[in-house]
Amino acid sequence: MTTEEKLAQALRTIADRAEDRDVLSGVMAKRRRRARRRAKGALAVVCATTLGWGVLVVWPAVPGALETVKPGGNAVERVWPQAVFTMPGRSRPLAAISATEVLVWAEPGALEVYDAGSKRSRRVAALAQAPQHLAVDRERVVWLADGYAWIAPLRASGQTRKVGPIPGENVDRIGLAGQYVVWSAPLDGVWRMRIDGGGPERVAKSKGLQLVEWPWATDEPFDVRTNPTRVVNLQTGRTIKIHPATGVEGLRCGPTWCTGTRGEDAVVQRSDGSWSQARQGLRGYPYQDRFFTGSGEIYDARTETTVTFEGAKLPSGGRQWSTGSGVIFWTQGGGVRVVNLAAVPQP
Repeated sequence: MTTEEKLAQALRTIADRAEDRDVLSGVMAKRRRRARRRAKGALAVVCATTLGWGVLVVWPAVPGALETVKPGGNAVERVWPQAVFTMPGRSRPLAAISATEVLVWAEPGALEVYDAGSKRSRRVAALAQAPQHLAVDRERVVWLADGYAWIAPLRASGQTRKVGPIPGENVDRIGLAGQYVVWSAPLDGVWRMRIDGGGPERVAKSKGLQLVEWPWATDEPFDVRTNPTRVVNLQTGRTIKIHPATGVEGLRCGPTWCTGTRGEDAVVQRSDGSWSQARQGLRGYPYQDRFFTGSGEIYDARTETTVTFEGAKLPSGGRQWSTGSGVIFWTQGGGVRVVNLAAVPQP
C-alpha cells in the first residue's frame, strides 16, 4: 500500500469518527456529508505535498437543527430523573466528571465545572477557544493545544501548566491514567507521558492499538467496514478476542459491548458474539462500556434499557442537540438541558 493510500484511509477514518459523536439520525446524515467533503479536501492537500496528515476538526461543532423527536413512555426525565438538569445557556457541556458535576465550555472563553446540585460554576482555565481533544477525571482536565498537553486542576488550588511537547500532528484520542497523560493516533499505538514532565514513551504492547477508554485499547482498522480482532487492557495485559455476529461489519468495541452494521441495520452485540440485536441508529464506542446513543435515544446495554427524549419541534422550537464525553444536551427555553450519564445508577 502506498503512502498516499495509507493517508487516504486514515483521513476517511477520522471523518467517520466525527460521525460517531452525533446523537440523532438527521444530524448524522448531514455531518457525514460534511466530514467526507472535509476529508477529500484535506486528502488533496496531503497528496499534493506528501508532508503528512491533514488537519480535521473532530470535536463536535455547534449542533445543527434536527428532526422532531417524539416523547415516549421511557422519556429520560422519567427513567433517570437524577441524571437530567438544566444549566445556563451560555455554557456547553464537554464531559461528565461525577454524578453532579460536568466540565463545560462557557462564553466568552473558559473551561468551568458546573455543579448541578448547587447550580454554581467554578472556573478552571481561561482559553481562547474550546479544546478539540480533552479528557477529565475527578481531579484534573487535560487537553491538547499547540503541540502540548495542558493540564489544569478542577479544584481551586493549582495552576494550568503544559506538558510535552506531544510528538506528531495526528493525535485524535487522549486520556488520563493516574499520573500520566495517555494518547493515541492512527498508525502509532498508545503513548504516555508523566503529568509532571518527562519524555513520551510507547505503552508496552500497544503497537497497532487505538485508545478506547483507558486502560482499554483496540486494533481499530482503517477500513470502517472491517472488524477489529481484540480489545486489550494495557494495565493488566488481558486480551478479549472479538467475535462478530453473523454478517456484522464495522464493529467498534469496548471490552463487553460493540456496535456495528448488518446491511442497513445497526447492531449491538457482546464482544464475544454471544448476543446481538438490531438497534436503530446506534453506533460508535460505548461510554463506560455501557451506553450507546443514536436516533433520539440512549441505550443502556448493561440493563437493556432504552430512554428517549422529550419532544422537540424544529425549526420553530429552536432546540438543538449534541454530545460530549458522557453528556447529551440540547438547548431549551433559553437554557441547556443536560443528561449526565455519570449520574445513572449502577445496576
